[in-house]
This record gives sequence, structure tokens and C-alpha cells, in this order.
Amino acid sequence: MVVEHAYITVVAGREADFEAAYVKAESVLAGAAGCRETALFRDAEYSGSYLLRVTWDRLEDHLEVFPTSPAGQEFAAQVAHFFADAPEVRHFAADAVTA
Repeated sequence: MVVEHAYITVVAGREADFEAAYVKAESVLAGAAGCRETALFRDAEYSGSYLLRVTWDRLEDHLEVFPTSPAGQEFAAQVAHFFADAPEVRHFAADAVTA
């Protein structure tokens, strides 16, 4: 499994609209092939900044399957127009580093 971290900046003044749209669109994302878990967090220091954390079965589920899938297109149509810039996206191994 991999954990996607998407750092999102929303157009100033559109935060409440973005959050409402995300709440409606979250079920689309959560139902996408390979999606295990989703969570959206407000940045504690910068207004209008968010972290979207999504756990995927495989990296390919996010990078290859999701973008062109009906779920990917619907999710983007509902939330992407609120983005001030393209999100910065990173992927991490789901298992924590241990001593």
C-alpha cells in the first residue's frame, strides 16, 4: 500500500465552498478502485491550505487508474476548480519505519 499526500492551496475566500464540495465528493474518491482510506486536514498555520491523505492499494491505482476513471474525472470536476495551483503530491510507503 501507498499513502498519497496532496498539499492543496485553495483560492482565497473559497475555503468553505471547497470544504463543502469535498464532503460531497469524498464518497466518489473513497469508492475509486484501489482506494482504502481518505482524510482531508486543514493547515493549522496557513489559511486556505489543506492536506489530502489517501491510502491506495498500489501506486498505479492512483497514478494510472484513477486519473482517467469515471471516479477520478468526477472527483476532479467537483473540487479541482477551487485549487489556486496544482497540488503538490507525494507518495509514501504505508508501513512505518521502525528501529
